[in-house]
Amino acid sequence: MDDKLFNINFKRLASWWLFTFWRTKSVLNLMSVLIFYIEELYIEFGRERKDNLRKMKYNYQKFSLQSILNYNHDRAKNRIRIIKASLHDGVYVYTEGETNNLSVNDPKRKWLFGNERPIYLWTEAELYSEYDFIVQIPVNANAPDVPLVNIDQLKADIDFYKLPSKRYQIQTKEYPNEI
Repeated sequence: MDDKLFNINFKRLASWWLFTFWRTKSVLNLMSVLIFYIEELYIEFGRERKDNLRKMKYNYQKFSLQSILNYNHDRAKNRIRIIKASLHDGVYVYTEGETNNLSVNDPKRKWLFGNERPIYLWTEAELYSEYDFIVQIPVNANAPDVPLVNIDQLKADIDFYKLPSKRYQIQTKEYPNEI
């Protein structure tokens, strides 16, 4: 959007709206005093507009969410990470009827007993977490109980950008002191 639309000089505008014979120094000073609060509201409007335009550039996707969290909470070091919450990668085990059509060298074929490394079978509860993603935030190695970000503001930002159906967990990750 064109930023010229929002560039308003209220003092000049007030002087234009005055009759030419009222444009004396004392009347212009009086108008400056009268429009002071309008200018303050305009400055606040400009700040809010800038914040809203920045918010509109981001969405619920992982890298977009991670980028805005780092911008808001850890701008200097970018240490906030979003990781997948699954505990283990699942392995599909074929039934005997499904493996009849596979060749011996097919990469889909896995041997449960053999010379290669063993395949572990997991229950569904072990494969999936109750959370959809995990947000790792930095803590100081000397004070691991104290996170380096404001947790309440971080939760508010995550809740603003994430999809309503997604659940998340916040974990802390220690970083050594940097000189």
